[in-house]
Amino acid sequence: MGWLPKRPGACFGPSAIPMKILAAALAVALILLQFRLWIANDGVRGVERLERAVAAQQKQNARLTERNSRLAAQVQDLKSGTAAIEELARSDLGMIGPNETFYQVVQPAPTPISVPTASAPAVSASAISGPGSLPAKDKRRSK
Repeated sequence: MGWLPKRPGACFGPSAIPMKILAAALAVALILLQFRLWIANDGVRGVERLERAVAAQQKQNARLTERNSRLAAQVQDLKSGTAAIEELARSDLGMIGPNETFYQVVQPAPTPISVPTASAPAVSASAISGPGSLPAKDKRRSK
């Protein structure tokens, strides 16, 4: 029982006011630090954002490392033999080697589809718009 005050009311006397101010100041400081830790951009959110950025960068680095190794292998092939050079010349430049025959397959042009017409008699434009083709107007007025 060493933590209890020796006299009753010792926690509520004139010496307790500075302790209350100190406790309030510590509570405010704790709240501000918690706010900064959980809500501010440089707190937990910032750490998570940076972890996501690091993971994305590591994925990109892995892709680029794979690409670099493929390019290094291709350079080594080009330096060591003529097979890789010949393959590139065939695919990119259309090279044809000696004693080879080139065949080009051409797709036939699409033929237009003819629509069968009905066997109706042909009507000329003069027959449609000629004199007497339109009915005469009725000159009577209705009242």
